[in-house]
Amino acid sequence: MMKTRREQAEWRREQLLDAALKVFAAKGVDGASVKDIAEAAGVTPGLLYRYFESKEALVTTLLSERGFLPRLRELLTADHRGRPAVEVLTELLGAFDALLADNADLMAVFFGATQARAALAELVGEGQRLIGDFLAARVAEGELRPHDTATAARTLFATVAVSRRTGSPLDVARLVELLFPHER
Repeated sequence: MMKTRREQAEWRREQLLDAALKVFAAKGVDGASVKDIAEAAGVTPGLLYRYFESKEALVTTLLSERGFLPRLRELLTADHRGRPAVEVLTELLGAFDALLADNADLMAVFFGATQARAALAELVGEGQRLIGDFLAARVAEGELRPHDTATAARTLFATVAVSRRTGSPLDVARLVELLFPHER
């Protein structure tokens, strides 16, 4: 069956992202070249540049499209009325931990993306803002005690990421209970 140009272009773009993820995981973001990625995808570097302007753009796209933010947005836009904040937080952190566990290559890119540090900081910052906004809304509703929601969001994300990176088991429900002990 013949694909439309748009479908072919999307297929090629995904193929390039798949190749980039594999090469970045194997060589590190800094050690991989555009030529390496193009070879892994079976294309010329010129074709790769038609889809992505730079290696940094590839890294940014991988992290923004295949990272946790799309899932986080989905989870936070779901209807949580009637569900305790600690239950929702436990679910969010569990999903984040599972994403990291199931995507070792993506995690390697996340922790090795020095060339895309600004983009990485922006993505992490957005995730932390989304969680912070959720916490602030629950504080405003009177469900959670007043606290520094930005610091709580950073602490939650960093703890899960570092735990997964170091291979230390983490019980996300206990982490949430530690930060919000009497709010179940």
